[in-house]
Amino acid sequence: MHNWTDNLEARQTVGVIALNTAALVAFACAPVASEYPLGGVSILAFLLIQVFCPSCRLYFTAPLCPANIAQCLFWVQLVLVPLLIGYYDISLGTLPELPSHQAIDTAICLRIVGYVSFCVAYQCFFKPVPAQRDPDVHHQPDPFTQGVGVPFMLIAACAALGLVGCFLFYRGIDGFIEYVSSPIYQRERELEEATLAGAAGNLLRHFLGFAVILAWSWWIVGNGQRRSAAACVVVTGLAAVVLLAANFTYNRGTTLAPALALAAAYSLHVRRISFSVVALASAVVLVVAFSFGWYRSSDLKVSDVSAEDIGTTWDGQQMVDFLQIYASGPQLTAYLIDDVEFENKFYYGKTLLPSVLYPIPVLGKPYREMSGVVIFNASIYGEMDVFDQIIAYDSELYINFLVPGVVVGYFFLGWLLTRFQSRFLQATNPVESYAWLLLALWTVFPGSIAVTSQSYFYSFWPIYLYALIKLLSFQARRTNDCGLLTADS
Repeated sequence: MHNWTDNLEARQTVGVIALNTAALVAFACAPVASEYPLGGVSILAFLLIQVFCPSCRLYFTAPLCPANIAQCLFWVQLVLVPLLIGYYDISLGTLPELPSHQAIDTAICLRIVGYVSFCVAYQCFFKPVPAQRDPDVHHQPDPFTQGVGVPFMLIAACAALGLVGCFLFYRGIDGFIEYVSSPIYQRERELEEATLAGAAGNLLRHFLGFAVILAWSWWIVGNGQRRSAAACVVVTGLAAVVLLAANFTYNRGTTLAPALALAAAYSLHVRRISFSVVALASAVVLVVAFSFGWYRSSDLKVSDVSAEDIGTTWDGQQMVDFLQIYASGPQLTAYLIDDVEFENKFYYGKTLLPSVLYPIPVLGKPYREMSGVVIFNASIYGEMDVFDQIIAYDSELYINFLVPGVVVGYFFLGWLLTRFQSRFLQATNPVESYAWLLLALWTVFPGSIAVTSQSYFYSFWPIYLYALIKLLSFQARRTNDCGLLTADS
């Protein structure tokens, strides 16, 4: 059985260090690097963490796990984005103008400080744990997933709730077809006034995807049977397709995250997915996400899209813009820093609760004007009715508590991820690994208080229900066992 300390292996560590050393050299040779020298410091910081913080290295036995996803996201922000800036300069995105160089330097430093604080916490608090299940060794399944009792009833209940939610959210089968086939329909819906039925549909529809995961997990480990590799691949592929359809929206993260969590659970409990396959799949997903973003902003129906249309979107600068903006490049934080420091208006914690409440209907409405989301978007657009940009953790922590806030906030995030990583590795069945991966993913990506709050409020009710039912099931079993012991005595 693996003990999940394979991230200490010298060969892989040397490879990661060599790759990032090459990135540092490449940045030093970049034509715009001299204008943003702290970009090199950013790459160096990531490199040094890999050298001196063994727990923060990649886990090669479990390529898809919370710790690896967090480190890869930081790698994009600290290594890839500076490289893109060095060769292509800073992308404005929706920013009206380029922030000051001083603010950009401050933003880069905040990202470095946050990452170092995160890794120090992770290094201090994470303890290597044995895995409950090795893909190459047969184990007895979790008793909660055996038979056709509680799991079957839970699957049926989640499927029923999910179907009701999808009906309310998509407004029937015809509504689903129209929603999927035309982004215009989706944009028109966003302009409509929110309704109770729509809110209920948005909450309940996530149960359908979770029912798929429950059924898949029950089939994988049910009754302790050993499934053939081919059968596992086919059933998992079908589950992924159904999962994508059940969670489809024009928010790419909401659609793709459950599929990623399914792949992680498969890799941990069924058959390990290699890093090369993960890298290839990531490239494919990036291509799909970029093309889907273009389609989402177009006025075309899916039947009208041609290969030529998609080909015209593949401009190098557009891809650079996409990566910089969606990775929360330093220019976004820098623009907010310029705005806040110009007005000398720091918030000293006043935006945090409003940002947490921002996505919650009714309850959050009175507080939204003081949320980080509204403040950030107002600084960009000068209006109070456009909110399409997210405010990153480091940005919101800085405008509230300056650098100490960034240090403490990311230290807490590092500690929290150690909990997610341990629970993910020790999960006794695939559905629990799926749940812990999903929780961890939306905690670290895209790194925004409001987005994380939105996910925890709207998306995770099936997980909460599962946890409650399992807790009650175990308590009932413990009570029965105690009763039997008392009778025997």
